[in-house]
Amino acid sequence: MIVLAALGAIACRNTTDPLAQQKREANYKAALQTYSEALKPGIARKDVEDYFRTRGIPFVQLGGSVKEPAFMDLVKIGEGDHPWYCSEHWVHIAFHFGAGEPNNNHRPHDSDVLKTITIYHEFGGCL
Repeated sequence: MIVLAALGAIACRNTTDPLAQQKREANYKAALQTYSEALKPGIARKDVEDYFRTRGIPFVQLGGSVKEPAFMDLVKIGEGDHPWYCSEHWVHIAFHFGAGEPNNNHRPHDSDVLKTITIYHEFGGCL
């Protein structure tokens, strides 16, 4: 009985209200559109980050990788439903940059150039 109750609780926890999910997705897309209208590809990282700072928008930099050597900037726009094996799901707008100069020290540079802006999902507390 206890096992069945636990499985039922997990199943109920992971079902999402489709209307609430649609509303969240619409809000994410609206945030993406707002940032995409204000910040166009080709502008420098410094200008993007100055935009955030002058408007009091908190952001973090996500480290570069072999695939994307320039750091991304992330602006949190919400939290979503998470699978049972994770305890958190954050939704961000991700600002992807191309390296404006050789990035041998794996640090963001003011001269990095904005390439694209996307919605980025991040899960935390996963098994």
